[in-house]
Amino acid sequence: MAFKLGSMKHAKGFILNKLFEDRRIGETHLPVQLLGQGYPPQYRHLITAAFEGLKRENPSLIHVQNKRTFRGTSAHVSLVPSRLKKIRGLMNGYREAAHLSRYGQDMKTLLH
Repeated sequence: MAFKLGSMKHAKGFILNKLFEDRRIGETHLPVQLLGQGYPPQYRHLITAAFEGLKRENPSLIHVQNKRTFRGTSAHVSLVPSRLKKIRGLMNGYREAAHLSRYGQDMKTLLH
């Protein structure tokens, strides 16, 4: 089931897909301010709301921690490795809307 562009589920799927495709799982992380890159500018405000929603989910699908950088400290995000099977639905909904191949149950196989 494809999610409509501009919906909260679409934004959540975008975030999860971005982290998964960049292999930001476990200890590898991405600065929170880079999550919106690649999303249409008129809907970028949804990325912040979707990120907050993903943070509040119980059990959480993402791990947020403060990391030291050359410019101070900023929040970084990564996927929780034990929850990869649970993100597949949101990720595949986004991927269908973006006309990308969906992931199979093993999270390695691409379904056409």
